[in-house]
Amino acid sequence: MTTRSRIDLRIAVAFCAAIGLYDVLYVIFEWSRGPQIGLVIDPFPDFLVFHAAARAFFEGKLAMVYNTDAFTRYQAEILSGLIAPAARFRPFVYPPIWLLMLLPFGLMAATKAYAAFMSASAAAATVAEGRHDPWGWLAVLLSPAAAWMVLAGQNTFLSIAFLYGGLRLLDRSPAAAGILLGLLSYKPQISILAPLALLAARQWRALAWSLGTVAALSLASLALFGLDFWLAFFEVARDAGSRHLMDDMLELMIFQMTTLLAAARLLALPLVAAMAIQLMGALLAVAAVWHAFRHYGSSDARTAVLVTAIFLISPYMLNYELLLLMPAVVAMFRQGARQGFHPGERLVLAAMWLIPTTIGMILNRAGLPIMPLVILLFGAIAWARLKAQPKVELPSVATAG
Repeated sequence: MTTRSRIDLRIAVAFCAAIGLYDVLYVIFEWSRGPQIGLVIDPFPDFLVFHAAARAFFEGKLAMVYNTDAFTRYQAEILSGLIAPAARFRPFVYPPIWLLMLLPFGLMAATKAYAAFMSASAAAATVAEGRHDPWGWLAVLLSPAAAWMVLAGQNTFLSIAFLYGGLRLLDRSPAAAGILLGLLSYKPQISILAPLALLAARQWRALAWSLGTVAALSLASLALFGLDFWLAFFEVARDAGSRHLMDDMLELMIFQMTTLLAAARLLALPLVAAMAIQLMGALLAVAAVWHAFRHYGSSDARTAVLVTAIFLISPYMLNYELLLLMPAVVAMFRQGARQGFHPGERLVLAAMWLIPTTIGMILNRAGLPIMPLVILLFGAIAWARLKAQPKVELPSVATAG
C-alpha cells in the first residue's frame, strides 16, 4: 500500500466516523424524542404500512390492503399513537410476494415486529455482503442512508442481501444465486434488471432458478391470498403510472426522491418532458447493464454498474434506498485507493455518502436536485473501472452455469 493510499484510507475513516457518530445520535434522538439535530419524522412509518398489511390478513380484512383510502383509515385505527389520525395516502404498493414474507411479523406487536424485522434483515445483509469487508460494512451501517432507512423502517437490508449475495454467488453457485435474485422480486423496481443481467451473461442455470423462485413465491401467495388479491395488485401496479398517483407521490415525497423524474419536476419541467427524461435514463440503464454483463466477468465494478442502473430505471426511488448503493461506493473507494483515483472521484464518492441526508432534501427544496446527477457520476466511475478490466469470453450454452 502506498503512502497516498494510507492517507486516503485515514481520511475516509475519519470522514465515515464523524458522519457515523452524527447518524447514531440522530437515530437515538429521533427514537427517544431527544434534542432535534435533523428533520423530525414519525417512527418507522414504512414498516407500519407493512405491519398493517400483515395484520389485515390475520383479521380477515385482506381485501382492503390495495384500497388506499380504506387501508389508510385502517392504519389510523389500529396504529393510533404511532401515526397521525389525519394521515393520508399510506398505500401498500408491493406485490403479494412481499406480504407473504411479512406474515410472521403480523403476529407481533408493531414495535416488537419492527425490532425483529430490522434485526433479521440486517443479519441477512451482514451474512450475504458485510462479512466480505467488515470495516467497509461497518461504514455502510453507519452511513446516512442506513440511518434514514432504519428510521423509515424500510427493507433495503433485505435488498442488499438478495442482490449482492446473489451476484457474489453467481459464478460458484448459480442455483443459490438464482434463488437469492428471485427473492428480490418482492420489490419489482429493484429486481427488474436482474433477469436482464443474467440473460446478458448467459447464466442460464441461475436465470432458471431465479424464474423458478419467482414462480414458486407467486403460486404460494396465490394459494394463500387468492386470485382477487393478485388482480387488485395488478390494478394498483397499473395505476402507479397514472397521472393522479404520480401527482400524489410527487406532492408528498418529491423532496426525498432521487430520480430523474423528480429532478425534472423540481426544475419545473412539464410532466411530459420529465417522463421523457426518465425514459432516456431507463434506456441508458438497460444498455449499460446489457453491455456490462455481456462483455465482462464478475467484479465490484460490474455490480456497481447494475446497482446504479436500478436508480436510473425507477421513477420512485427515495433517499433511504440509496443504502443499496453504499456497498458499491465502498468497493469503488477501495479500488481507487489501490489503483489511483480519477479526477474528481473522491468528491463524487463523498457526495454519494452525503446526499441521503438532510443536505439532499434541502437542495431539492431549493430547486437544486443534484441527487440524480451524483448517481450518474458515480455510475460513470463504475463504468470507467469496468472498462479498465479485460473483457471475458462468456460461457456457451452447453457450459453456462
